[in-house]
Amino acid sequence: MSYKKKLSPGLAVELIALEGKYEGHYRTRVEEVGERLLLVGAPFERGDLVPLHEGTRVKLIFWDESAVYSFEGKIMQRIAVPVPIFVLELPDTVDKVQRRNFVRVPALFPITFRMVTREGLSDLLKATMIDLSGGGMRFTTKVRVEDRSLLYVQISLPTGEIQTPVRVIRVEKNEENNLYSVSTEFYEISERERDKIIRCVFEKQRAMRKKGLV
Repeated sequence: MSYKKKLSPGLAVELIALEGKYEGHYRTRVEEVGERLLLVGAPFERGDLVPLHEGTRVKLIFWDESAVYSFEGKIMQRIAVPVPIFVLELPDTVDKVQRRNFVRVPALFPITFRMVTREGLSDLLKATMIDLSGGGMRFTTKVRVEDRSLLYVQISLPTGEIQTPVRVIRVEKNEENNLYSVSTEFYEISERERDKIIRCVFEKQRAMRKKGLV
């Protein structure tokens, strides 16, 4: 179980209840990692404890800079004190998806950015996101952006504000509307900012599944 090296107390994880009254996605964290067992905090939603029952089928998702990992199992035990905890059994292997294989989801969120130049940062510029993934995003702007350049972006997501550098990997111009389509990858992004992005992607994918779009 080499993946266990990726798990540590305090690690933010996504817990998905796959059945029952409280079926859905919840944000929580790892409390303790044992040889065969994993303890995660019982999630809260709008200040209330989510009372998942023992035996409920769940999926746990966690990630690092290069990949997303997931496995399915059941809540083996609920512990109430000193803090509410769910006990899961660790599998021998987990599913792993490289970030470069992340599916991009359509996402229309406002963006502001500054170009990083030898002279410093440019004036604040506006753009509109087209799609988003765990590894990067694509947006449109009226401003010409250089390929392989570095930008400092601020994104307004439902899961929170993001401020991070991005590296431009491709620029295409639409001659009909004179807008540039800019594909980027996240560059030296913090774990906190990455968490917000991945949560947003999961929520978008869930909404699309409900509508039968994926």
